[in-house]
Amino acid sequence: MMKSLKIFTRLLVLSVLFVPVVSAAELNADYFHGDWVINDQSCSSNTAEHIVFHENGTFMGSRDGIAEIVGFWSLKDDFIELHMVTSPASFQDLHKEMAKFEGVYSYFQGRLLVFNQQKKSFEAYGVLGNESKRAAAVRCR
Repeated sequence: MMKSLKIFTRLLVLSVLFVPVVSAAELNADYFHGDWVINDQSCSSNTAEHIVFHENGTFMGSRDGIAEIVGFWSLKDDFIELHMVTSPASFQDLHKEMAKFEGVYSYFQGRLLVFNQQKKSFEAYGVLGNESKRAAAVRCR
């Protein structure tokens, strides 16, 4: 019994170590080029969050066609590295107190750990500073 448990544990550890290597080999920047809607919202919804990854290494996050976050992106291993500029005032419709930041822009660095990649969708954990959030993205075009 103990021997079976040890073998199972070793196989489990090896499978966990093997998955990131396979995942890294499958990711490529061309896959991400285009418009993605975040968290299973309709691509045509006015309230949908979009992120557009351009071939030139820039990206834009928007809602209702209005840019809220812009910056540069690159693919490194299993991560999408993000260097972005945004204004907290962009989110005043969600948090009224953000209106006082009108005209104030700040730089942020973030990472998306991509997993569960499908032909027209993927999931990711976004890490910004000490905060993380899980999201799903579906290709619009």
